[in-house]
Amino acid sequence: MAVRIGLVGLGAMGGSHLAAFREMPDVEVAAVCDVDPGRLTDGRAVEANIDAGAGETARISDLQTYEDFSRMLRRADIDAVDICTPTYLHARMAVRALKRGRHVFCEKPLALKASDARKAVREAQAAGRLLMVGHVLRFWPEYLMLKEMLDSGRYGRLRGAKFWRWGGVPGWGSRGWFQQTRLSGNAAMDLHVHDTDTVLWLFGVPLKVRSRGTVTPDGGVDYIWTHYEYDSDAVIVSEGGWLPGKVPFAMGATLVFERACVDYHMLREPTVSVYPAGGPAEHPPVPAGRGYADELRYFIECVRDGRPPDRAPAREAALAVAVAEAEVRSVKTGRASPVP
Repeated sequence: MAVRIGLVGLGAMGGSHLAAFREMPDVEVAAVCDVDPGRLTDGRAVEANIDAGAGETARISDLQTYEDFSRMLRRADIDAVDICTPTYLHARMAVRALKRGRHVFCEKPLALKASDARKAVREAQAAGRLLMVGHVLRFWPEYLMLKEMLDSGRYGRLRGAKFWRWGGVPGWGSRGWFQQTRLSGNAAMDLHVHDTDTVLWLFGVPLKVRSRGTVTPDGGVDYIWTHYEYDSDAVIVSEGGWLPGKVPFAMGATLVFERACVDYHMLREPTVSVYPAGGPAEHPPVPAGRGYADELRYFIECVRDGRPPDRAPAREAALAVAVAEAEVRSVKTGRASPVP
């Protein structure tokens, strides 16, 4: 029997999720919800900073459509809710869906505040339902390669690692919500949080963070550089933000080991290069995979099997919000910030 999905938010990510679900034979998108009635009639695609596979249009004429999220929860025959709305709505919508007995997949970040993220995690536990957050780099082929190289120890001890991502200020998003810190958390929470979560995934929780960046007039951080302090000699840093001008979106990482340097750059071909000590550069093949589709497939498998999504546990998504909050606090105070 197909897992029935209620998709809320038909922007760039919602369109890509709809396209991905429609490739899965054991999934039925039974209902969609968006406050913009135009998206419910023509399913027009929305621009984003990366091609997530949405295509030119998302066919929705054969689906139940709702402009009101509460009504969809009451009336639609669905097993799970996929939340692809603006960030400030994530936690409250997740809690409402969980209270109605639905499993939840939520786009990152889980919330703008760690307290709200933790509340959603507690609600999932109380309701006995699954909650997974779309920290897609945990499913991205190149980042999975980096993790395997790190875990295997094949190049010796890690000396340092840098993660980065940036692009122009988002020109998409209804009513310019990306540019309003109270709605998006600005680049520190919307964009940089990907690398914050990746650092947690690869290295665990840091003792504290030391960040520098630029603060916008409304109190957001649109460019950030962070040193994650661990009880080890390895230097772990990340950098990212929304840059002036028409800067193309890009992301990457460099890991420096005792016996090799490994470099990933999404705009380069091949994307992954290994520079071993005393030998020529190598370009290992990247395993097949599509991050967005792979994370959704994993969520569906967890729903079907009734098992927690341990590849992307919600408690770690809440922790990513807490660490990002600490980074923003460090930028504003000019001091290292402990991780709560």
